[in-house]
Amino acid sequence: MTSTDLLVSGPPAWPGCALGAWSAAWRAGRCAPDDVTDTLTEFADRHEITDPQGFLGDLRADDARLNLLALLRRATSFEVRLPTAGDPQGLPPDPATTAALEAGEVLLLHNLDRVVGLTPTRTSDGVCRWSAHRYAVDVPWRQPRSLGEVEYELREAIRDTASIIGGLGSTGARTSPTELRAALARLTFRHQVALPPHDDVRATRVIDSAAQVEAIVALTGAHAPTFGVVAAHIDHGDARLRRLAALARSARAAAVNTVIGEFSGPSRLG
Repeated sequence: MTSTDLLVSGPPAWPGCALGAWSAAWRAGRCAPDDVTDTLTEFADRHEITDPQGFLGDLRADDARLNLLALLRRATSFEVRLPTAGDPQGLPPDPATTAALEAGEVLLLHNLDRVVGLTPTRTSDGVCRWSAHRYAVDVPWRQPRSLGEVEYELREAIRDTASIIGGLGSTGARTSPTELRAALARLTFRHQVALPPHDDVRATRVIDSAAQVEAIVALTGAHAPTFGVVAAHIDHGDARLRRLAALARSARAAAVNTVIGEFSGPSRLG
């Protein structure tokens, strides 16, 4: 199996983003609880929830998806953040932030007694494990970036990536241009976020564009070792790739949080 095979195989990425959007739709009466649990099934057949701080003692231990629904029912608003090393996305030093950095994403549950962070991690045996942490300090809700601004930046980024993807075939890799195009399509699909039915078509366009940019960054890393093998190693690579990876993550978070805000309404945010 090649490095490209490893990149494009497996379930969709970003379970925290999908869970946040579908949970907001459920809380707004726009979908059923079963729609939320069906969404979780797309990421793994089996889910687990861990509670390092012991504050979920009243939840059932036999069904993690029902546990998640019970926890999500307590919150009045949701928010995703996609932190990376050197860019904690405004998250304060805390074990919850450490878990979020390791996972690359966190779903924040606001307006509980304290903000709770849910971080998903896939295990080697195919389980999606959700860690629930309560923050010791308040984590204020953040206004999503304007999707108009984000979409403009992504259009510029996609033009920039044209030269990157065109150069992959000249790196000495044994992968043919046809194989690269197929890998790019599959990896782009993996990085998309399946959102519940919503009214902001721009949010969908932004997520699709962000997925395309991030797929190109990841493939470039796989075919040019000096850039790093996976997205988590991009910080040690080329500055252009770092900028593109950060833009894709920022755009995805903005789009998902905009959709969450559509369902939550101004009175329920933050």
